[in-house]
Amino acid sequence: MRQKNMLEGVAVFVAVAEAGSFSEAARRLGISPSAASQAIRSLEERLGTPLLRRSTRSLSLTEVGTDYLLAAAPALSQLRRAAEEAARRGGRPAGPLRLTMPRAPFDLLIAAVLAAFQDTYPDVELEIAVEARMIDIVKQGYDAGLRYGNCLEKDMAAVPVAPESEAVLVASPAYLHARGMPKLPSDLLNHRAVVCRSQTTGLIIPWVLHSAGETVQIAPPAATIVHDLASQIELAVRGLGIVSAPAASVSDLLAAGKLSRVLPEWSSLLEALYLYFPSRHHQSAALRAFVAFLKGRSYLPLHLSNGHVKNVDGRDETPSRPASNSRLGLKTGQSGG
Repeated sequence: MRQKNMLEGVAVFVAVAEAGSFSEAARRLGISPSAASQAIRSLEERLGTPLLRRSTRSLSLTEVGTDYLLAAAPALSQLRRAAEEAARRGGRPAGPLRLTMPRAPFDLLIAAVLAAFQDTYPDVELEIAVEARMIDIVKQGYDAGLRYGNCLEKDMAAVPVAPESEAVLVASPAYLHARGMPKLPSDLLNHRAVVCRSQTTGLIIPWVLHSAGETVQIAPPAATIVHDLASQIELAVRGLGIVSAPAASVSDLLAAGKLSRVLPEWSSLLEALYLYFPSRHHQSAALRAFVAFLKGRSYLPLHLSNGHVKNVDGRDETPSRPASNSRLGLKTGQSGG
């Protein structure tokens, strides 16, 4: 075997073996399934033995393939670490960085910093999956993910990248004109809602509302389930019903009069935003650079008060058409006890 061909196809073979399919491995590598299949065939031809058993329904390793994987995977990891260390010492984080996150963190945080990050680290190859479902980032081949709260598996490390913030109830003025403005949290039970289903329990996620030390939990009975924040907000603008959304996600729509606050003295807590990644895995220079980049930026969570948009530093950004600030009277259990 010629020296220059020795490593060709090895990374593809390891990816296919770990993913269990050509299509998933190709997706992770950013190539076509046919290119992945051809790379494996070429590798097998050079080695003179099959590494994989293929059928229309399954893919498995041959005995030789199993032994080859046990040797090749650690060697490939060492080569990657060596390349990353060389790049780090040269001051240039480089290579792929695959991230997964829900819509809200992408819209509110990541989208705003991507251009600056790529300008700072032009050799980092970013791939971002924006999805609501909870996934196993190791099994799916991601380097890291973002989520609200730090309740993670024990083998994950979490780094806070944005502080706690606020979610608010909103609906279109047309919907509220037709159905009436709720005066109390209990009135929400008589309204249509657009909500999410929990990826862990399978139940509709209730609205947990807080106001002046009081807490109520509402499970809207007439609910449309949509697992994408942008789609939920769009449906609210179109008059489908009431939505709970991060304040920062709807501030412009409130200012434009396309949405109105519902029960403006009540809101929900959004936990701090965390970047999480496997604690036992070697962290690439690209991931370390991304973590440091996010931690080095200042984020001010948006809070809305009686129709006024307020940042935590006290700056007041008042919408041109403030929402109604009806007084509420329902008192339930004390919060924070």
